[in-house]
Amino acid sequence: MLEGRCPKCGSSYVGWSLRFPRNQACSNCGAALDIYEDGKRIATGYSPFTADKYTIKAPDTTPSTEKTSDNR
Repeated sequence: MLEGRCPKCGSSYVGWSLRFPRNQACSNCGAALDIYEDGKRIATGYSPFTADKYTIKAPDTTPSTEKTSDNR
């Protein structure tokens, strides 16, 4: 059976649902859980608060919105 322990507030969770990222964050403080199986730490859970941030670079120029004779 999987066990999740919060390194921040100490909350404990048990169950196979800890296999899924949506269940790997502490419901009390939002930190990613440490996931254990048979007493051994096997993974660090997912938390949207600690996930990598992705940004998309916008183009340097934006398309013109001026109307031309073709755009009535």
